[in-house]
Order: sequence, then C-alpha cells, then structure tokens
Amino acid sequence: MGKRAKDNPAGQISRREFFKKSFSLATALGASSLILGSAANSEASTELAAAAPSNLGTASGGSSLAASTGGTAGATAAATTAPATAGAPTGAPASLPRRDLSRALVILARKADRGNSLQAFYKTLLDASVKRLANTGKPEEAWAKFFKPDDVVAIKVNSITGKRLSTSPALANAIAERLMSCGVRPDRIIVWDRTISELDAAGFQISLAKEGPLCFGTDAPSMGYETSPTVLGAVGSCFSRIVTGDTTALINVPLLREHELAGVSISLKNNYGAIHNPNKYHADGCTPFVADVNTHPAIKKKTRLVICDALNVQFQSGPGYKPKWVSNFGGILVSTDPVAVDTVATEEIEKLRKAAGLRSLAEEKRYPGYLSVASDDAHALGISDRSRIDVINMELT
Repeated sequence: MGKRAKDNPAGQISRREFFKKSFSLATALGASSLILGSAANSEASTELAAAAPSNLGTASGGSSLAASTGGTAGATAAATTAPATAGAPTGAPASLPRRDLSRALVILARKADRGNSLQAFYKTLLDASVKRLANTGKPEEAWAKFFKPDDVVAIKVNSITGKRLSTSPALANAIAERLMSCGVRPDRIIVWDRTISELDAAGFQISLAKEGPLCFGTDAPSMGYETSPTVLGAVGSCFSRIVTGDTTALINVPLLREHELAGVSISLKNNYGAIHNPNKYHADGCTPFVADVNTHPAIKKKTRLVICDALNVQFQSGPGYKPKWVSNFGGILVSTDPVAVDTVATEEIEKLRKAAGLRSLAEEKRYPGYLSVASDDAHALGISDRSRIDVINMELT
C-alpha cells in the first residue's frame, strides 16, 4: 500500500472537518474538472484506496478536462403547450419562477450526431434543455434560476453497471461546468454514488482535491451512512451522509433503463443508491418502497433538477448490460419533477419494446406501480398522470 497523501484529509479528521476543508474558498471558478478519468493510476488515488476499506477499488487518475467551446446548436422544438416555468424548491434562489403545480414539464432533447466530443454533445443537449425548462435565453441565466453561488451541490450518478451502461462521466462534467458558470464554486460540487469502486469502474476519477469538483462514494473515509435508520412508510434505512449532511441541493442523474424487478430504474429508483439496504426492497415491483425512499426530507426538499442520461437505453433484461436490448437513443430528459420524468421515460421504453416486438411492461404486469404511489397525496413527489405532463421534444442539429 502507498503512503497516505499529505493533502488527503480522509480518515484523519471528522466528517464535519472534512466537509469544512473540502468546501474552502476556491482560487478560481473556472477550475478544470477532475471527474473524468484516464487509464493511468494517480498516487493520490492509490493512497485514497489505501486509506479506505479493503473492498474499495483504486481510482483511475487522469487528465484534467478543459472547458469546451463551440457555437450554439440549432434546434427545433415541438411543444404541446406553451412552456411552463420551473417550480421553486426549498432553499432555491428567490428568483426561481413558480409554475402551476397541478402540471409538470419534461424536456426530451435528442441529437443524432454525437460528434467527436461526448462532453460537447451533452453540453449542447443540456444547454438547450435547461434554457427551455427555465424559459431563459442564456445557459448561465437558466442555471442561476436553480442554484445559488453558496449552494453545495451533490450530483447523484448511477455507476453500478460499469462503463458499458452507467451515467456518463462526460455528462457529469458538463453539469459541473454549468454549475460553475452560474457561480457555484468547484469545491462545492460533489459527484457521488454508492461506492468508490463502482465509480472507478464506470470511468469516474475519484477526487478529494480541495479545489474540486469532488468525486467519491458514500463508502469514502469519514462519510458513510447515518448510524440510525429512518422509517418512511414501509422502509427503514440508514441514508447516505452525502445526502443528509451539508449539501444544500441535489441533482439526480439516472440512466434510462428497464429493470426486471422494478419495471424501470430511472430517477426515483436511483435514490436506492442513497440507502444502506436496497436489497431488502425489491419485492412487489419495488412498490411502495421506491416511493417511500424518496420521501426522505433531504431528498424531497433538496432535489432541484432531474437530468436523465438517455444516450443509450436498455429496454429489456435490465438492469445489467445486455447489448441485444440497448438502443442508441442519443438524448436526455430534464425536469424538476422526478415522477414526471420517470413516467415519460417509461413511455419511451414502451415504444422501444413495441418496435422490438416485445410485450409491454403493462402486459407483463411489470409497469412500475410505485409511480402512482409516488404521486398520491401521502407521498406528493410529483405527477404521474400523463394528461397533466407537458412534454417538449427537441431535435437538435
């Protein structure tokens, strides 16, 4: 094992001190992203693994990511109604406009040509989607409607399936860039999931560097889960301290994929990655458990945006990677409403299943029942009634 890095506080200080040091003043807002990894192992990453429990993987070290440039992409958008403005989550900037809470808005943006840079591809989709959602003309203005410079933002990715079918590090980088563009310091941005080893295997670079952005799992030294379970409906779980701690805002960045037990695994189920015992809650199509997990106050109140990675969509035999059932979808779905995103995304999975000659989830009695539970009065997580969800389809060039 290598010796511990001098600037790595993990394992040497308390969780509060770790956050305090990690969120110290940054010297510049335009710091290069430290999320996307490369093939070589860095000394700091090796030392982090040495300090962590023995079941953790070694992080991939890597090249920093320069900010991408380029012209504004052209877009055509077909909307069923006039654009609604986004809702105002707890703790959000005061300027965030309110919308009619009896309806939800989902932006579905696609681009056929991925080009030479996956980060630039995602940035084009992201800028168009968030601008449309916020009803503004500039990306920086749009992001400023959702996030304040003093926010601590945790970006929840899904890395459980490895590089072949996980949230793309390029999308996480694009999100981090846009957060910094509206004034959020890079040392106040965390890309996270359950474990360091899963993030590493999916291509993320583990980083505790004080300049940020940060990237680590709940199993990072001095992190972990709350010591006592929280009981929410039928669920009793210890939640990740990344969620319940000093973070003020969450961005949910799931995949778009079918799940043999849950029907689908999109934004709501992505928060199973925030609890210590998700294996206990897969009976009965994960109903009502998925909905119950998402009622935790830290999740419900802090979630500002849902950005679903739909670059490649698995529509059968999930959640594990099965290339036979993966479609090159080339898009993202964006909303402030996780239930609406999952409802619309499930509709897209059903279209792909029909095109492939498969029975629908409903016909197989696997349509996610937790969607209607999530939208009931007791949970109030969002809208599942498709007639109350406005979808803006954007085909970008």
